[in-house]
Amino acid sequence: MSKKNTPREIVTARITEMILTGQMKPGDQLPPERELATGMGISRNLCSDIIKELENKGLLVVIPRQGVFVNDFRADGNLYTMEAIMEAEYELLSSEIESLLELRWAIEVLACKRIIQNASDEQISELGKLIDKVLEAKTPKQAALFSYEYYYRLAVLSENCFVTMITTGTKNNMVKLLCRYAQKYGTQQLYKSLAEVYFYIGQRDFEAAIKQISRSTTDIISGDFSIYKDI
Repeated sequence: MSKKNTPREIVTARITEMILTGQMKPGDQLPPERELATGMGISRNLCSDIIKELENKGLLVVIPRQGVFVNDFRADGNLYTMEAIMEAEYELLSSEIESLLELRWAIEVLACKRIIQNASDEQISELGKLIDKVLEAKTPKQAALFSYEYYYRLAVLSENCFVTMITTGTKNNMVKLLCRYAQKYGTQQLYKSLAEVYFYIGQRDFEAAIKQISRSTTDIISGDFSIYKDI
């Protein structure tokens, strides 16, 4: 949380992390507002604003005359909850990684379908050049950033604004996962996983592209290239 500067940012990030990491569990009640403000070293008004912000994000629920409670955000969250999870500076749980990869599978399938149907040969060729940059990467982190650049361009070419928004919103965690993949299995394997799907995009073979995306996602979640295991 070193990047958080203001008292509001620091306290919001601290409470968010405690909720997301399970230090504060769904149903747990927060201390009374005055007590919480004193413990966090902030004014009561600022504390009230932070509680309202976290309520809007689906992380807290305020019950009149009863108090403030941790919300079951995984079952009762919203788009702002997803944003909070993506921005938080903590390691995703395995279940969250799996959910993120499944989301990545869904939007990649949609993007590929629209690109195969509508993109020009020149646009598809430019995608291939982005993948080639992965082989030029000097570090796993650089390879991950180049890979994300490919996924982002894939989203843009889909011409579905929500696909692009989701891709942008999940950037930080996607780069972390891609970097972990490159560290565990090498930059060439990361390149291969992208190039195998791209080949079928270039052939405009949607069915084959879907099968390859599914194989790759399954391998990353539970197969030979799982990224859940310790590095």
